[in-house]
Amino acid sequence: MQFLISVMGTAIGVGLTFAVSHRIENRKKEQAQRLTAMMVIHDIDESVQSLKTLKEQTETLYEAMLFTKEQLDQSNSVPYDTLYKAIAFITSDDQDFRFDMSKEKIFHSSPETWQNLGSMKFIDNVQSFYFERQAFQDMQNKSILWLKPISMRELEELQIDNSNVSLEEFVDQTNAVLRDFLKDQLNDDHIKNYIDYTPWRLNALVELIETWTQMNDENKFLMSITDEELENYVNSINQSGIALTEKMLIGSWEISSTEENSLVWEFRKDHSYSFVTYTLSAVNLPFAKGKVKISVTEEGTWTLEGDSLIRVADLDAIGVDMDVSNLIATTGKQDLCDNWAKGYKEDLLNYNRANGKMNPRNARHVRLDASHNKMELKGTSITQQGEEVPVTFYLKRKKVF
Repeated sequence: MQFLISVMGTAIGVGLTFAVSHRIENRKKEQAQRLTAMMVIHDIDESVQSLKTLKEQTETLYEAMLFTKEQLDQSNSVPYDTLYKAIAFITSDDQDFRFDMSKEKIFHSSPETWQNLGSMKFIDNVQSFYFERQAFQDMQNKSILWLKPISMRELEELQIDNSNVSLEEFVDQTNAVLRDFLKDQLNDDHIKNYIDYTPWRLNALVELIETWTQMNDENKFLMSITDEELENYVNSINQSGIALTEKMLIGSWEISSTEENSLVWEFRKDHSYSFVTYTLSAVNLPFAKGKVKISVTEEGTWTLEGDSLIRVADLDAIGVDMDVSNLIATTGKQDLCDNWAKGYKEDLLNYNRANGKMNPRNARHVRLDASHNKMELKGTSITQQGEEVPVTFYLKRKKVF
């Protein structure tokens, strides 16, 4: 009887072990499958956002082109930035349009996972999406209806006489050359067709955005993935490192990859900070050549709110200094050189103050690495055209000797 009980106990133990192991294995497989599904769904969302960005950029440049075409015959009636956008509308940057294909490669490299996702309709949607995305990418890079008709090389070959002229005359000459260049290009039937087909291209983008968006809504439903679950997945991708504390932040941090550009931040215990950027720029003007070293300083206060570093700048404390000792003026043009330096310094000061007014409360997501000596700052920045763009900085703690 004891022997029988022992055998039965052993059998039950072995059975339970196998059952638990099988349960754990199934759970791991289920988690892997859901991660794969969320990875693909997020990939589709990112591709949709890429198309939305392309559509917005196309609309902005197209409007500039239409305005410029109407005003081009009237001298100086087109602002430089609008003229630049009109030319950019038909000029290629000589780089192919590319989606991020890394998630697609992972998906296709894991047949054991995606073959057992449990929804053939989901798998069919994903395969259709990747086929359509590749087809659109090829069309962007090969179709005459999508390829921008002018190469960047053609612009680079434009000849502008910059000898013995003032800065204002140089700007006027540049604008005149660009206007004449654009006038000539607008007589080309190929370029006319490219412009005329713009509404068709925009409609194609709208249709593709709507198709992929509806497909992904269906994907989320098929796989029972909630918006909150997907948001947590995205946050897990974007969030890395260690949360920052006030004690860890206090001190000096820097970005210093080259002599030409460097950045130093000092965070103090009293919640004040100083921020200094150094830039060494080559200058090639009609009346001067050389290098100019520019430093921009900023003072303000800081706080930590969760994972966000909040900075509030003191606009009156923003300063700009210029070292022009290595800027050599052409003989007899020293006054022009001095006036340019003075004006450029004022423009930089006004730009930084205006940028501060547009974004008075600067918030950036911040994390540290395991050593606590490297910092990641993620946020947005305002360009000179007033556009908000994502930016990420990596700083290291500045050593004190």
